[in-house]
Parts: sequence; C-alpha cells; structure tokens
Amino acid sequence: MKVLPFDSGSLFIPACERWKREALAISNQEYLGDMLRIHTLLESARNPKTILRYFGLQGDLSQDRAFDLVGDIQMQVFTEMLAITGEEYRVDWSRQDGAFCLWYRHRDHRRDATRDLHFVQTHTKALFDGAEIRNSPLHGFGLFALREWKAGDVLCARLDGQVLSHDEYELLQSRLAPGLGRMRGFFFMEWNALPNDKLLARPFRTTYSYINHSVRPNLAVKDLSLVAVRDIHAEEEFTLDYRLEPLPRGYFETPYSGYLTPVDWDGRNV
Repeated sequence: MKVLPFDSGSLFIPACERWKREALAISNQEYLGDMLRIHTLLESARNPKTILRYFGLQGDLSQDRAFDLVGDIQMQVFTEMLAITGEEYRVDWSRQDGAFCLWYRHRDHRRDATRDLHFVQTHTKALFDGAEIRNSPLHGFGLFALREWKAGDVLCARLDGQVLSHDEYELLQSRLAPGLGRMRGFFFMEWNALPNDKLLARPFRTTYSYINHSVRPNLAVKDLSLVAVRDIHAEEEFTLDYRLEPLPRGYFETPYSGYLTPVDWDGRNV
C-alpha cells in the first residue's frame, strides 16, 4: 500500500537494470550486509530533509519527523520494487562515505551466507578474545580490536588446520563447493600458505579470514602464531600483509589477487 506520494518504478526503472550490470562488473563494489551498492542517489545526505526533497517531499518538519519519513520511504521503495520486479532493492546510507544509495540483493549474492554480517558474526569461530567482525572501510567485512594490544602480544598462539597441497585443495573445492549452496564461501576461503606449495586449510571460517590486507599491517604470522607488530588501539582494524606468506605458484596471476604485489623473503617488492 502506497504511503507517500512518489512512485519507485518511475524513479528507478528501467535505469536500475543498467546500474546492476555496471555494479556487478566492479570487483570491489561496496556491500551493505549482502546487498550490493548499485547507484548513488545523493552524495551528501546527512540531513534527512535532503532525502525528502529527492523523493519530492517537502514541508516544515522537525528533524525527528523527517527521519521518520525517511524510514517510510525506505519501506515503500522496498515494497514497491519487490512488487514490480520480484527482486529486493532498498535505499540506505553508505557506511563508507555517507552517501544515500540504491542497493540490490542479487540472486547469486543472496545465496552466499558470508555476505550476511549477522551470519558471520554469529557463526564464525573466534580465535582470540577482544575482537569483533564489522563492516570495513578497506574491504567487505573486517576484524576490529575491542581493546588495546601491545607490540609483541600473541593474539593466537597457534593457527591449526589440515595440511594439503594447493592442487588437492582446489580439487576438493571443485568437487564439493557446488553442492554447498549459500554455504560454499563458509567452507572454502581460509588457509595459510606453507612452503613447497602447501596450504594449512581450515574447514570452517574463523575470525582469521576477516583480517584484511595492508602493506602497513599491525599483525604478522610468525611460526603460525598471530602476533602484534606494533601497538594496536581499541576500535582499530586488524591487518596483515598477505604477500609475506609463501603463496602458491601462480597465485599472483589470479584475478582476485590483482591488488597484491609480490615481495621477496626480505619483504621487498619484486
């Protein structure tokens, strides 16, 4: 039932099909939970009255009433777009830059449980206390400190798992992943590279897999222990330099590792 005098179809169709295609072609596009950011409606939308004007709604309103109406807009867009397209859209603020955007839950992404923040917070095994998975400004979800850590602190004394060759791991993934549906990313994602093209693979997600890459990390893996390399403040995101592991042959040529630059064993770019 229409609550406010605007029409979501007129605002977003057919342009949303083009926005979807363009967004899906960008590998590092922003997600909000498991919804993909497909179009920026307003670059600066911290004032709710700006959003009301975008949807053709104006009036002398209090700030609280304006926020209430934005909530009504969000519900109406979701309801109308679902009725028109059979798919899920929503309007909401970006956690990265504060813009007010149109978001889309792609059918394939809806099947991936690891794009659901609540799911990963609930079902990911914690390797150490004092950390929480959250939306990350670096990439997707990240792992954040809930307290201070000192340089030299050992966060996890021993990373465990099963030792497999890279080829064995890929063969298992190709055989098993297609039958795992929305859980495939939960089982095939997390490993540490070992010498001689071996992997230390963990069958279930742990908080380790949500530590993002940085060329200036605050953590390092030393003898399969996770160690702070400098002081880490509460609310700071944990990071590792992925390149410092002996990554498998050909890893740097894969499309998902394009942001990495190989380094030699002394930590220098090659």
